[in-house]
Amino acid sequence: MSRIDDHTEDLNNENFEEMLEQSMNRRDDFPVGTRVEGKVVFITSDLVFVDISGKSEAVIGIQEFRNDDGTLSVKVGDVLQAYVVSRTGGEIHLTSSLGKGGINPGLIQMAYRESIPVYGTVTDTVKGGYSVSVGGVKCFCPVSQIDTRSPADPKSMVNRSFLFKIIEYKERGRNIIVSRTALLDEQRKATEESLRQTLKTGDRISGTVSGVRDFGVFVDIGGVEALIPKSELSWSRYTDTSSFKTGSKVEAVVKSVEWDKKRLTLSIRDLLPEPWEQIDKYEAGQVIPGVVVNIIKNGAFMEIEPGLDGFIHVSRMNFLKKINRPEEVVSIGSRVNARIIGINAADKKISLELVPDEPDPWQGAGTDIANSIQEVTVEDVKPAGLNVRLPNGMLGFIPRGELKTKNEAEILKKYAEGDRIQAVVLRIEQNNRKLILSEREALRVEERSDYENFIKKDLSSQSTSLGSLLKNKFDDIQKKMEK
Repeated sequence: MSRIDDHTEDLNNENFEEMLEQSMNRRDDFPVGTRVEGKVVFITSDLVFVDISGKSEAVIGIQEFRNDDGTLSVKVGDVLQAYVVSRTGGEIHLTSSLGKGGINPGLIQMAYRESIPVYGTVTDTVKGGYSVSVGGVKCFCPVSQIDTRSPADPKSMVNRSFLFKIIEYKERGRNIIVSRTALLDEQRKATEESLRQTLKTGDRISGTVSGVRDFGVFVDIGGVEALIPKSELSWSRYTDTSSFKTGSKVEAVVKSVEWDKKRLTLSIRDLLPEPWEQIDKYEAGQVIPGVVVNIIKNGAFMEIEPGLDGFIHVSRMNFLKKINRPEEVVSIGSRVNARIIGINAADKKISLELVPDEPDPWQGAGTDIANSIQEVTVEDVKPAGLNVRLPNGMLGFIPRGELKTKNEAEILKKYAEGDRIQAVVLRIEQNNRKLILSEREALRVEERSDYENFIKKDLSSQSTSLGSLLKNKFDDIQKKMEK
């Protein structure tokens, strides 16, 4: 025999001996409840076949591996751990998680004895806790054991599935108490130990919202609970935590780590751009929408975008009438449009004016009212002058020097809110919405008009000398008024 034949014969002998040894080691007498490990070798529409080194094939119902969207979470070649449920029909039936597939009293008792987690679904709220179905076996979970903290809404846990630990098994399985908190505490300790070694400030992590409170949002990061304070949810000072839902995924940055105080603080805001860094996209004169987020005595704050607020002074809330209190026009939460008056990037301040539904008289203000006599209504009386409202709604000011009297004390006595007086429009500053008027000028115009009418009549009666005399007298009166 050749050397090649000798080698082939030795190889065949080795393979035969190895296969014989493996065959002798293979078994199918696994007791119910045995934890086994195996490789997925085949998948059908109903079953997942697993090689667990037994003489008989082991199978798991495929529904245990279907995600909510119908996709499978397992594939050929995957190695998984499972538990023996039964041996029937020449097959070994397994379950990947006790309670997810078939289960029996023996498995429940074994899970209690060996501290093996079981998969259960909360079916209802009952006195003191919840009714939980573990593979069809009814169990009880105290309200204090459903989560690390009692849920704000107990009903929110119904129809949700979790892993539980059996903490009491009595009356041959007729009284079974399960705890989710016990498992969460175990996971938390393991995760915390790992995070202590790796987690640091500035790390970006993902987690699941585990609780929502007025002061912030709790996030589960693998069993360890962290808090995102309300101020760290966004750049807005008015964030509503109710926009976050339990079970939703979030991305955040580690803000601070205090293991000794069991305090882990996260921030979503630090992942977002600082609004004032993009202030160049706004400019004076631009009309923008926003939400009224706060009201104070002399105006209201409007949120333009999270972290970017503008202030609307009460005097800038209406073009046609005086507004005494911001609440007369706006309320917190109302959506409004406003025009940017000015932006002070250094002090992070934006001045706005409300854009009401009625037409803006300032947009059409021009030569049509310049130098005209207007009957105005007094709105405020001050030592420095009068704030007055024109018939078209524009607000103007008559300085003290342009009133009939210049004495402060007499101004406060002579004029009152609601009085109607005649005044001439001296100056219009449309961009600044500033209007200056004069009562004295209205008086001059009126007297000159009377004089000119008189002169016309005088000339027609050929009384020139008398007209000249009256003209001189009129000029003297005007000179005295100008002093």
